[in-house]
Amino acid sequence: MAGFKTFINGFVKRGGLIVFLSTFLGKFMTAFLSIAVVRIVSKEEYADIAYVLSFYAILIIFSGLGGNYSLLRFGAITKSISKRKEYYNYTLKQGSKYALCLVLVTIFFVIILPYFTFKIKILLILMSFGLMTFYWLDVLKSYFRIININKMFAKLNVYFSIVSFVLTVSLVYFFYSYGYILALTLAPLIVFLLFHNQVKAVSKRIEINKKEFWGYGLHTSVSGFANQIIFSIAPILIGFLSSDTTEIATFKVATIIPFNLLTLPGILMQSDFTMLARNYNSKKVLKDYYINYLKIILPLALVCFSVSIFFAKDIIVFLFGKEYEDAIPMYKIFMVATFFTYLLRNPTGNILLAIGKAKWNGYNTYVFCILYVLLSIVLYPIYNVYSLVYALAFVFVVSGVVSLILFLFYCKQLDK
Repeated sequence: MAGFKTFINGFVKRGGLIVFLSTFLGKFMTAFLSIAVVRIVSKEEYADIAYVLSFYAILIIFSGLGGNYSLLRFGAITKSISKRKEYYNYTLKQGSKYALCLVLVTIFFVIILPYFTFKIKILLILMSFGLMTFYWLDVLKSYFRIININKMFAKLNVYFSIVSFVLTVSLVYFFYSYGYILALTLAPLIVFLLFHNQVKAVSKRIEINKKEFWGYGLHTSVSGFANQIIFSIAPILIGFLSSDTTEIATFKVATIIPFNLLTLPGILMQSDFTMLARNYNSKKVLKDYYINYLKIILPLALVCFSVSIFFAKDIIVFLFGKEYEDAIPMYKIFMVATFFTYLLRNPTGNILLAIGKAKWNGYNTYVFCILYVLLSIVLYPIYNVYSLVYALAFVFVVSGVVSLILFLFYCKQLDK
């Protein structure tokens, strides 16, 4: 009990509470926005949005080569405030070049590939510019975290949540899927322009190990968005495997609540990312953190997920409408998989990221993403769209077990 109180008190003193609440608000608004969009547009129109968002969710991981994560990690372990500013300037400028390359490559392939309809091509081109603007905003968020201006970080999150919601709903109402993707690009840009003047320019060039810096960022970005990657691969696979595009909309609706619930433990871990990074060589701190995390999350998750599964039909119909009743069985399976992710992959994976073992997480993600695709394709002739559902649940649970084993292995190494 004493350890539990120490965990909570330390979390609050480090400014974790304000970071947690603002990030939670952002995730809540994102979920609410998804529900609003589903209600505004037709099932066919939402299928187009979901299809394009699947590409966005995967490509955003590589935008800027994860420079925002490198900034958070290396800036956190740097004691000099001026050097943290140098890290910020370097990450923003160099990462923007990488992001621009990704934008141009994306546009090139969208134009030349014959798989997309004209409408999807336009949406994907609009989406590609969002890869740049979202990277800028994420780098700014990381900067506020490493210099411990948590109030500014929280304020930015709140502004972004409000701007995204208002802009998206307004544009979707008038322009449907085009409005959604346009808002996806403009909202980060607007908020970045509002807050970027809070950072004073530094002209000094920083000496940096580029391979280590960008390698960490890329591996962390991939592993940090492991759940997002797997959830996002599915609609793309459905688009290629199925002739019924509304199955994409059904699958996406089934994932909205589980996916947004998945982010909640991550918010807690992100709030303490810098603290965990500074204690990367303390076995006691790391293990105590995980144990205290379980003491909080396990009972809450048991209640939350039991209620969510029991009232699945009422929840889906109330939030999304009767036309999405076919999403209920998928939703239940995803909720079970999410429960195990709460206990395994989310906490141990985030700790591994903070302590610098991004490669371990990355390899875990790469292997299970490939396994997910293979299982989905092999099982598709038998289970149709449910092959992707069963494969996803299996991958979530097994990759979580692997992540826990890697965490325990690291702790054991600290004894040597």
